[in-house]
Amino acid sequence: MDAHLIDSAIHGDNWSTLFSRDLFAERARLSRWLEVIIALAKAQGTLGLIPATSVEAISGIDAGELSIERIADSTRESSHSTLGLIREIQRHLPETAREHVYWGTTVQDITDTSAAMEMDAVGAEVWGGLHRIETTLMELATTYRSTPMIGRTHGQPGAPITFGFKAASWLDEVGRSIERLTAISHRVRTVQLGGAVGSLAFFGEDALALRQAFAAELGLTEPVMSWLTARDRLGEFGSTMAIATAALGRIANEVFTLQRAEIGELREASSAQTVGSITMPHKQNPEHSEQIVTLARQVRSQSSSIIENMIQEHERDARGWKSEWVTLPTLSHYTCAAVHLTQSLLVGLTVNPGAMLSNIHAADTSSSAQLLAHLTKSVGKHSAQAALHDVFSAVRSESLSVKDALLRAGFEVPDELLSNVDTGACAEMADRAVAAATARRADESTTWS
Repeated sequence: MDAHLIDSAIHGDNWSTLFSRDLFAERARLSRWLEVIIALAKAQGTLGLIPATSVEAISGIDAGELSIERIADSTRESSHSTLGLIREIQRHLPETAREHVYWGTTVQDITDTSAAMEMDAVGAEVWGGLHRIETTLMELATTYRSTPMIGRTHGQPGAPITFGFKAASWLDEVGRSIERLTAISHRVRTVQLGGAVGSLAFFGEDALALRQAFAAELGLTEPVMSWLTARDRLGEFGSTMAIATAALGRIANEVFTLQRAEIGELREASSAQTVGSITMPHKQNPEHSEQIVTLARQVRSQSSSIIENMIQEHERDARGWKSEWVTLPTLSHYTCAAVHLTQSLLVGLTVNPGAMLSNIHAADTSSSAQLLAHLTKSVGKHSAQAALHDVFSAVRSESLSVKDALLRAGFEVPDELLSNVDTGACAEMADRAVAAATARRADESTTWS
């Protein structure tokens, strides 16, 4: 049987995780639909809408006893997405209870509520993973708070920073992703019970009480309005995951770049069995970091598709919400994989302070900002900038030292100004980022939902 990369035995671990594959496995999704149907029956029984005997019979159904093959055959025959499941459930019920399966509701009530449960599970998994990533980043920011390295702009050497400052920048961004996830929890964990057009007219005066009881049965939020064509909950979930994985992609992209042999400042972990290239034996490829960037791109693509489907017609529009049956699981697989791989990348990251310092000296530009500040006091900022532009042009084109180029331009500066690696407030900002993360954690729940 053909396998998508997500569930490929060979490549699956780069595109999904054991958690995500278990969550979205066909039997697991079938069990979730049954859980929703049972919760609905219990809520209806509480209000006396269906007999207690039917509630008991429906609640006794074991998803493991349902035949996926028969459901599939019936789905193909009927061309209806859920009728096969209903018929299979009815096979396991006494005749008196068969009419009370899925009573008064529509396909979207089941699938949207199931999607809310899936977002709840994925949100919790990602939230926990981001916290573990945050912990590692806090350690990196603290350990390397004062470790100097080149700060680069436009891909070129700039003024010095510290590696702790860089890690703290990652930390700060990941923290905001955690905050975003926390903020959307109650919105995405929302049941759907709208019936044919959202009016719940089938249930008469019991309609809103039923929806409240249904939400309580599943431990989910009750909506104010039926949301059959209001897809912003899924849009917000997808966008939040896209932002979170893009933050992880930024980290991975930096690791990918800084472990180039000619830079050598970082290195992702590898084992004795790791093979970088079957044609160039000397290579150690950045497998984790490049895969995280790839996954982040794919999550953004899936999120864009979900956003596109927010524009729907009237009170129900299957063209939009059925496509979410594909995009939501796919986005979730890729997000979970990105989080898992980023954890591994950071825990096994090798930092090379020696290479960082060596690159600073090789670039011979570490005093640039300090020189600008020093000369500004005597000749003004813009004149100093123009003069130093000429000085560093001479350094590059004539292989002069910075000191000799300055002397030739008529500037004599203290030697310590040229030899000192000034990283400004980098260490203090790294400390502040760690302190902010620590304070936020102290005030937040220990779980996502």
